[in-house]
Amino acid sequence: MEKNQVTILGARGSIPVSGNGYSIYGGATSCVLLEAAGEAVLFDAGSGLMNLPQRVRKEYARIHVFLSHFHLDHLMGIPMSSMMYDPSAEVIFYAEDGEKIPEVFRQMMAEPLWPVGPDSFRAKLDFCSIGMSPVVLNGAADTGSHPLTVTAVPVTHPGGALAFRADWGTHSMVYATDCDPDEGTGRSLEGFAVDTDLFILDAQYTDEEYEQCRGFGHPSMRTSAQIIAASGAGQGLLFHHSPSHTDAQLGAYEQQLQQYRKNISFAKEGEIIAL
Repeated sequence: MEKNQVTILGARGSIPVSGNGYSIYGGATSCVLLEAAGEAVLFDAGSGLMNLPQRVRKEYARIHVFLSHFHLDHLMGIPMSSMMYDPSAEVIFYAEDGEKIPEVFRQMMAEPLWPVGPDSFRAKLDFCSIGMSPVVLNGAADTGSHPLTVTAVPVTHPGGALAFRADWGTHSMVYATDCDPDEGTGRSLEGFAVDTDLFILDAQYTDEEYEQCRGFGHPSMRTSAQIIAASGAGQGLLFHHSPSHTDAQLGAYEQQLQQYRKNISFAKEGEIIAL
């Protein structure tokens, strides 16, 4: 039976963390798996990529990876991902400028930072640019499934970044991390995610932390909760948790933010959302 679900493989921002205080919301960095319309789609490839279930590589002919931007916490899973060294794997990467992806991999894995370079990859790799026109994924066309389309919009972040919306049949989801709505993208994000089933949105800072970190490219939790509520999304997940925020702190913040809407919560590593 065709799956129709999202799995949070990593929800932490900036750097991975570990320890007893991070067992609920997790410590792996940004990586989200969408399984829909017979396709497997990853949004970002942080250390959460290491949590990709082995069954995914067996069940899907190819894996699509949409990179929001090239900051290390969104790429660090790639050098250690077993699928990159599997000759039978096919992985298609998408970014605003797809031609830059191989060079970014080379820089990330260059001596003395990493023992082997991307020449050691054995998977069949392709690199694509995503502009204003949706990318249409038709891998399950022969099964009668609705095609899955992925649309990108630019968001405010140092160096630039993209937010993504996936649509298939009557369903949709939005993944928008590493963005600062207070710097000009708030209303556009509300429209981009209007009435989506699932809205995953960056919420790294408390109000107090945001004032100390203006210009870092991340919003406050309160701002993001308000944007999710205004979009009319069926469910909202706050994402890209600060590495300094423990389970206890995030749980307390979650209770405070649910005054905006009860269906807003903090993303948990390993969480599966049926759509």
